[in-house]
Amino acid sequence: MNLERALISVAIGLALSASVVAEILPTSQKGNTWFINAAAQLQQKLSLKSSDKAKNVILFVGDGMGVSTLTAARILEGQRQGSPGEENLLSFESFPFTTLVKTYNTDAQVPDSAGTMTAMMSGLKTDAGVLGVDEDVQRGDCSTVAGNEVVTALELAEIKGLSTGVVSTARITHATPAAAYAKSADRNWEDISDMPAEAVQAGCKDIADQLVSFEQLLEQRYAGVDTDGIDVVMGGGRRHFLPNDARFNSPDARSSVEGDRTDG
Repeated sequence: MNLERALISVAIGLALSASVVAEILPTSQKGNTWFINAAAQLQQKLSLKSSDKAKNVILFVGDGMGVSTLTAARILEGQRQGSPGEENLLSFESFPFTTLVKTYNTDAQVPDSAGTMTAMMSGLKTDAGVLGVDEDVQRGDCSTVAGNEVVTALELAEIKGLSTGVVSTARITHATPAAAYAKSADRNWEDISDMPAEAVQAGCKDIADQLVSFEQLLEQRYAGVDTDGIDVVMGGGRRHFLPNDARFNSPDARSSVEGDRTDG
């Protein structure tokens, strides 16, 4: 069983506060084999190095950045500096600690961003194409989401009262950034126009709506929790937040109707 991806989320969670993790995480998440084994391995690793706590945690995700991509980048950078390239080191390759991870979904050997980023943020592997939920969710079936949501490291930070942010060079509703804040049976439900009528009627919210309503939704899930919402959000994809009405076009709109939303 490969645990490295689960270790990322567990490490962030432990850095936030063991007591917060214990109180907030659902039993299904704390009792999950991925999470238990990753926590045990993490404790063993922590005993080998300094126990100093980081003041801030910034998780950089290079989407699709596998070994072959890094090799090509390393060689290119080195050659641009006038060397053969192979012996070059990228900046983060000189860090004191490094690791390799296996990336796969519970239902796919070749994974997608939704399932893998959910794993990084929660410590649980899940199916391809779903966000912020465990593998018991059926992709595209809104009715299977309730009760299968997982808690993310970003949500734990919010509950603890820390400042949080999500920044992306892609659409902010794209699978990788969305896994930090959204619970969705389908990564493609970026706005209401992308959702089937039955999902809308069943009460499922699109990803853009969940970002805007993040603070309210988080407080609804956990009684007594008072948060201030995500502090910094930067990324593309504004069409998923604007109505399908030319009157709401941005000054630099490149299409006759910029927005996609059909709910006003």
